[in-house]
Amino acid sequence: MSWRAPSGGVLRAFGLALAVASVVLPALPLGPLFAQPPLPLAVLWAAYGWAAEDEISWTAPVVLAALGLLHDQLAGGPYGLFVALYLSAYLAGRVAAVLMSAPNLISLWGGFIATALATVGVAWLLAPLGLGRNAPLTPYAETVTVTAILFPLVRPLYMQGQSRQQIRART
Repeated sequence: MSWRAPSGGVLRAFGLALAVASVVLPALPLGPLFAQPPLPLAVLWAAYGWAAEDEISWTAPVVLAALGLLHDQLAGGPYGLFVALYLSAYLAGRVAAVLMSAPNLISLWGGFIATALATVGVAWLLAPLGLGRNAPLTPYAETVTVTAILFPLVRPLYMQGQSRQQIRART
């Protein structure tokens, strides 16, 4: 019996399922299991991976916007906050993929950390508008931190070893 690695399509499908689960599971009445430590926000992994893979199509932003709307609905609103966070992660990921051009895990991880920090900045700007001046940003920042720490373990679900932009830069 021989084992072979799953194809890129299978890994990406599993990554999308994980992103959806990371939005839905915390909203279910499952008790403290999904509350502490914060469940990673796999949508950020997907946003960065799709952006770094140079997916030039409408699919990635539309899926991210739909996941953002779902997250907004499950969180009780306001609508648009998570849409803005996920789309900003996609845009920041596009920029980070260009800036972090070395084809190694440290560069990819640094690009993801920069992308995740950009979403914290967007949350810092937008959350008070939708949730009031005393909007708690600490839970989101904790979730982003856990998500950034785990990125190297899940990177194959969202991107190849290096982005297409990195490959083009080397040739």
